[in-house]
Amino acid sequence: MKSIAAPLVSAIVLALAGAVFWMVGQTERRVADVHLRLATLQYTSARAAGDEVSQSLDLERRVPVVGEKSAADVRDTTATAKYWQSDYAGIAPQKDAAGAVAETDPEILLLNANAAFRTSQVSGDRAEAIRKLDGAIKSYADVLKANPGEDAAFNYEYALRLRDALGKVRASAPFKPTPRMVAEEGADLPAGPTLHGSPGAPPEKTDMSQFKIVIPKRGEERKDNPEAGKGGTKVRKG
Repeated sequence: MKSIAAPLVSAIVLALAGAVFWMVGQTERRVADVHLRLATLQYTSARAAGDEVSQSLDLERRVPVVGEKSAADVRDTTATAKYWQSDYAGIAPQKDAAGAVAETDPEILLLNANAAFRTSQVSGDRAEAIRKLDGAIKSYADVLKANPGEDAAFNYEYALRLRDALGKVRASAPFKPTPRMVAEEGADLPAGPTLHGSPGAPPEKTDMSQFKIVIPKRGEERKDNPEAGKGGTKVRKG
């Protein structure tokens, strides 16, 4: 009986371990799909997929270390999609009964600080923009206190300098707000800035007609005309 019990227990343990690893693998695949949709700027799709994965994480959350990490990853990715859709209310940090911020996730805190900065940039009034910048600066300071990082430090310094620059400008000077981020996807890519940066474009007042596009020959074209182009006579120097 002892000779049968030991292998049976080992088989059960291995089966349970295999089931756990399979479950974790499936979860990681679904989380990777959410990241893929976000990286390809499919904000609406990434948001929907993230919410679906988050709601379905039940047993996965109970897996030590891995479960909590996956749940936090999905939440951060979904919040990032909401941020780039300009849904700032959807990523508001959790607060306690007294109204104080109880959020501890540094990614969520940074996204909310960035959202506060974005809000200040679309304001049409200089005084209101400065007031909202003060709030963004305070949010960045809270992020740095919770979890110091290069992104938060850079944004904090940038917001401070921008606030000082706006404060020094004459009140009568024209004030031009920054265009709002476009939330919805277009036919191909979203317009305006994305998580990969600002869209590229030729420099202003550049005559693009001077640039010529050279298309290499296809394989069958090279067979029909294998002759190489004739260059000029080389002149030896020295």
